[in-house]
Amino acid sequence: MINRVKALSKPLSERWGKPVLNKWGKKIYLDQMTMKELEERVKENDIVFLPVGSTEAHGPFEPLGEDTIIGVSIAERVCYETGCTVALPIAYGSHPSHHYGMPGTIPVRATTLIEYVADVIKWLSNAGFKKIIVWNSHGQEYVLPIAKDIAIIEKEVHALILVTSWWKWIQDLLRKAGTGEEIAPGVKLETPFVHADEVEASVTWYVAPDLIDEELLKKEGEWGVVRVIPGKWVNAAGNVFPDKPFNWYDVSHLPEFYYYKKGFVGWPKLADPKKGEVLVNKVIERVIEFVNWLKENYPPGTVPRTWINYEDLFYNKPKEYVEPKG
Repeated sequence: MINRVKALSKPLSERWGKPVLNKWGKKIYLDQMTMKELEERVKENDIVFLPVGSTEAHGPFEPLGEDTIIGVSIAERVCYETGCTVALPIAYGSHPSHHYGMPGTIPVRATTLIEYVADVIKWLSNAGFKKIIVWNSHGQEYVLPIAKDIAIIEKEVHALILVTSWWKWIQDLLRKAGTGEEIAPGVKLETPFVHADEVEASVTWYVAPDLIDEELLKKEGEWGVVRVIPGKWVNAAGNVFPDKPFNWYDVSHLPEFYYYKKGFVGWPKLADPKKGEVLVNKVIERVIEFVNWLKENYPPGTVPRTWINYEDLFYNKPKEYVEPKG
């Protein structure tokens, strides 16, 4: 058996063939548990992370599964420290129109993803997980909250469902990009968070260094940013600036297929694993704080009532019940 912290940084045969354990020596991943272990887990900790990523073009030097790899890596490290569970990731995501057509990008329709995620949520709840964190790591944060509501309204899930993205936990750091301010002593971000850029490449370089082509990244990792509307009005990835009137997904952007054929945006040549380490560790620190609060305030098997039982609604009830006349 192995204890390790960096997800997917070892051969897949080891990931699938050997248990990945938390600091108490218990399994982290749901798919590796037996039914008996599952039953025991939800009695002691019923919080589960459901990573939702993508398979998507990230340039000639970053892996297609970058979003998924980042999300799973962070979730694993949080669960290593907290005793929570990581469900298998959903590795094919929804995409905005400007992503379509890129080789290696595998988009699914938003409606398909919504139904799929809602179904997974339903049956995670049925398995005993009553706090379900939909852990997003791809540009589909405008889609996943709908899956939450579908799960509650249409699938009648009785659980606390939370949707978040890893970058939401470090927006204060991401806002420092390009300002000259340090995110840690001696560490600066020079360009805003976009796609397969300085930020994302740095994070992947830290969590999965063997999957980055360092030589090619430093040689070819510069493309710039072309906009339909100036950034004064439109947010970049992560929507880290709340004062801008358009979120990044509110605007029809230029298709990558025509304008970003290399599969990345910005200046990934500025990436450095030290930058990724600062960002990832701060996310982990803050998520652990939240998870510990959740564990303390809603122990296993307890959950605030976040749903309506339809039979309780007045219009569902007849005025009286009578014997059948047939």
